[in-house]
Amino acid sequence: MYKILLCDPISESAMQVLRDAPDVSFTEAYGLSENELIKTVLTYNAIIVRSATKLTANIIDKAENLKAIGRAGTGLDNIDIDFAQKKGIRVFNTPGTNAPAVAEMTIAFLFALGRKIPSANIKMKNGEWTKKEYTGIELNDKNLGIIGCGTIGKLVAKKASALGMNILVYNRSEIRNADFKFEQVSKEKLLQQSDFVSLHLSKSSETHNIINKDDLNKMKKGAYLINTARGGMINENDLMDALNSSQIAGAALDVFDNEPKFNKDLATHPNVIATPHIAAATNESQERVGIQIVDQVLEYLRSKYIFL
Repeated sequence: MYKILLCDPISESAMQVLRDAPDVSFTEAYGLSENELIKTVLTYNAIIVRSATKLTANIIDKAENLKAIGRAGTGLDNIDIDFAQKKGIRVFNTPGTNAPAVAEMTIAFLFALGRKIPSANIKMKNGEWTKKEYTGIELNDKNLGIIGCGTIGKLVAKKASALGMNILVYNRSEIRNADFKFEQVSKEKLLQQSDFVSLHLSKSSETHNIINKDDLNKMKKGAYLINTARGGMINENDLMDALNSSQIAGAALDVFDNEPKFNKDLATHPNVIATPHIAAATNESQERVGIQIVDQVLEYLRSKYIFL
């Protein structure tokens, strides 16, 4: 039997695949600490996680029978990949499966920022009719700067272009085969000319604090900043200063440096729209991600190892 440890919840359809597999035994163990996982992982052949569980070198080292790690999602920053590879453990993820959901969330943030929808909704629920406070801006003919134009960035660009926005892109490599109009520019030019700036990068040492005080000061005064990628890419203290000085008009953040112990001062700032890392949390996305990671892990185990 292939023994699989589920450290974070996956979709019901993916769970059913595991239940129906005659050669699989699996355990659900959610919310375990590092020490608890170290005591648990010894006999398992595969571990499946989402973003909540951190698989450190200490945990992986104790998993003596581990052959595969599945990350149901795109980012791999919660897994010590280098250590896993040194131990000959295969690491899988599901890039692109959550792209439609994240792209749609980014577009939702564009509308919410431009039209101040969350604040207006709260006022109405409090019984206040404050129509004069909520004159917004249109997205049509505004400049959207996209930093990082991979699968998600391209989807955002395509959808925003259909709304009449002008697309500026900062990307390390040349963008090819794009089915939308855009201008590939330097980071400095993007910041200076964009009415909205949206981050779509993978988390790494190179992207840590890629938006800091200097970058925020280069942004067009009154512009907006969006992050549906990963926490740690924006210096949160510098962002607070830029918001308080009205250098930028607002920000929409789905991710934070420390999750779930997020920066509450930033999240509750009157010019910030904050959500709890839910950009990929749609029913459709969870179905795709869960089934794909289970299929990948099982296919690998069955093709490489036989456990009786």
